Amino acid sequence: NQYSNTSGNVNEQQQSAGFIQSAQFLSTKYTSLRRVRGDGNCYYRAFLYSLCEHLLLQNSNKNGVSNEFSRIKTTIVNSLKWVCQFGYEEMTIDVFYEELVELFDCIEKSLNADNDKSAAVETTKDELHAKLNEENSTSDYCTWYLRVLTAAQMKSNPDRFLPFLLADELNDNVMMDIPTFCSREVEPMGKECGMVTVAALAECLGVKVVIEYMDGRLSDNAA
Repeated sequence: NQYSNTSGNVNEQQQSAGFIQSAQFLSTKYTSLRRVRGDGNCYYRAFLYSLCEHLLLQNSNKNGVSNEFSRIKTTIVNSLKWVCQFGYEEMTIDVFYEELVELFDCIEKSLNADNDKSAAVETTKDELHAKLNEENSTSDYCTWYLRVLTAAQMKSNPDRFLPFLLADELNDNVMMDIPTFCSREVEPMGKECGMVTVAALAECLGVKVVIEYMDGRLSDNAA
């Protein structure tokens, strides 16, 4: 027992050292971080916050909005009719859709400010932070609509995403088609995001995502 406990302590110390090493490495690539509650919705919430903040701050020194912002907002504005092609009822989801559109309207308004744009951007940044940290409101509504977009993207091109599910099924011995997977693993709040859903959401909005993973292992490269 004493030997087992000692071994466990060593492993814990090594893992802790691995996390510290990884954090130090990441600090050379990033200047800041935002903490997100690990409630199963954390990836969607982090994606939403990062996307909004990126579009706001990257356009803050430009006149008006960028082509990237216009493209993403157009995709979101046009998404309601599109997702309804895959089994969703407009009357059921329009309130969630409207919350996301209003979020982008808020960003666009500040970017189009005629006077003191920098002040407008800072105000909007604070408003975004408040909205995206308020429970049972904008944050949760927009997060769930991102789940709908993710599921619709998978349903729109099942042949693209089914091989990912088949690979997982070999390990879990659970057979699911795309609609079943979406109803069980994508649409319900609190379900964690995996590789296939990360890819689907990114492809839906036409953006790139970089994920840094810290597993606590010591590495010569600290990557």
